[in-house]
Amino acid sequence: MANITQTCTVCSKQFLVIDKEQQFLQEKSLPLPTNCPTCRQTRRLKLRGERALYRAKCSKCDKEIIVSYDPKTVTNQILCKHDYEQYFLENDPIITDPLPDA
Repeated sequence: MANITQTCTVCSKQFLVIDKEQQFLQEKSLPLPTNCPTCRQTRRLKLRGERALYRAKCSKCDKEIIVSYDPKTVTNQILCKHDYEQYFLENDPIITDPLPDA
């Protein structure tokens, strides 16, 4: 198969559909792409949803940190990296006692 030149339906730029990509699409019974790689990647990223970052203070040392969840809605304590690691050094996260019989 020879490389095919397509025109993107979104941005009108020309792009190549190379031989290996054509073979892959043919094996999977998929149509040739109508959007350029950049527009396809942009569409995939839009489907992911946005991520917001928030400023917060560590509950133990009051150090300013950045977290990926809204501190106003969190019920657990917010810890900086140092205090978070220290917490797990002092508190074993694996329960060693067997569960009581129900």
